[in-house]
Amino acid sequence: MKLALTALLLVSSLTTSLMASETRFLSFTQTDRQLESSKVFSEEDQKYYTIASVEVTPLEMQNESVTTAKVDGQKDLGTMIAAAEKLLAFGQKIWKIIQDGKPVVTTNFVPAVSVIPNVDGTSAPFGEMENWSAPAFQKFKVEYKNLFGMTVIGFTYTVAYQYNGSFEGKGKYLTGVTVFASDISVSWGFSFDAASSLVNIANRGTRAQPMASANMKIDYVAKSPLKEIRSSEVFHVVGNGQIVKY
Repeated sequence: MKLALTALLLVSSLTTSLMASETRFLSFTQTDRQLESSKVFSEEDQKYYTIASVEVTPLEMQNESVTTAKVDGQKDLGTMIAAAEKLLAFGQKIWKIIQDGKPVVTTNFVPAVSVIPNVDGTSAPFGEMENWSAPAFQKFKVEYKNLFGMTVIGFTYTVAYQYNGSFEGKGKYLTGVTVFASDISVSWGFSFDAASSLVNIANRGTRAQPMASANMKIDYVAKSPLKEIRSSEVFHVVGNGQIVKY
């Protein structure tokens, strides 16, 4: 037990160091919008409404102490949304995290993805799974800057998940994988939407010792009177607690 706990803490330390990297610049497409009126925009307006960069900065990861307690066995995982060798994914395939510049908050349901064992074509009894980690949280700060260098759109999104779940003493699985937004700031004249989705799942381990993984994607759409800007991010969550950004 002590050895397993040490290994998990080492994974947590490695994940934290990997995520504590420098700011990355996202690629994006920026297209002209068809003007609804004959209004003429000045050179200053055009600079204000044109995006020069989209920057993403990882913030400090929060990873609570590992617990061996079982997750609630009555937990409703939702519908099956993906399948792969020895794995099934349950939850919601796609959900909005920002709409019209505001966080999408659901009081009764938080969309999330679980990747658990596929046992003879059906999911393992969730209540019999154990060794789940405490919830882990990785935050990222996103900034859209215009040609003046002003941040015209800014927000923080959080990737939350639990990992290391096992079934009958085998495997490392995922539950509660979700993305939500906070601290959203959208400057006058801009609108902003974002949605998160599950791309696919895969077994990063062996058939005897599966290690669940999930590729998640966030799509961004920003609009100004002159431009439409689209961008996206993909990240990989692994059953050992690691997050890899692409």
